[in-house]
Amino acid sequence: MNLLDYRPGTSAVHRCPLWAKYAVLLALSAVLVFWRQPLVVGVAVAVVFALYLTAALPREFLAPWRRGWPLLLFAGIARFISGIWGPTSASPLEALGPALVVVAAVFGALAAARLLVITTPGTELLDGLERFFGVMRPVGVNPEAAALAVNVMIRSIPWVGGAVRRNAEALASRGLRRGPVRLMGPVLVATVGHAQATGEALAARGLPGDHHGETGESRPS
Repeated sequence: MNLLDYRPGTSAVHRCPLWAKYAVLLALSAVLVFWRQPLVVGVAVAVVFALYLTAALPREFLAPWRRGWPLLLFAGIARFISGIWGPTSASPLEALGPALVVVAAVFGALAAARLLVITTPGTELLDGLERFFGVMRPVGVNPEAAALAVNVMIRSIPWVGGAVRRNAEALASRGLRRGPVRLMGPVLVATVGHAQATGEALAARGLPGDHHGETGESRPS
């Protein structure tokens, strides 16, 4: 199982220190989340694309759209509906603009996060997260397990989007409507199966966990 989609390279983005990559990611994400102005979001997305060009990975820029378009579509529709029936009661045309800005903002944030993942070796990502979570060890946090959990979560987001797309296409091929109710069951089952397979693969690779069974200790009932 390939947890991360690292793309080897020698660009300035690849050679950038991990702390600097995280700082840029946090700054871009903050701008995209808290400044929902069209010009600001457009500039932030353009900066993300420029970073992809610098990393010599321009084709990877649209990967969040290809893999996660159901999530982006859901975010846009939710913002559109809230604009029409929310406190402002905007017209459909007036609500369309903010909805597109939300889609662009979510896409930019996903693209920025993916750039961090594909330009940083998995071991370096894990080591950096372990150092971050290491300060929480006194309160019972397992840094190794927490770091790996974050990486698995990052990888699971596009997988869930792909599951929605595949089931939507399957419904369409049978001439059925692709409503959220019809999609919920199959996507939930597929997601649970993916989570179980991921857990089994991690356990086979020695993921730190509960070893009561190995030491002969019994759990309290």
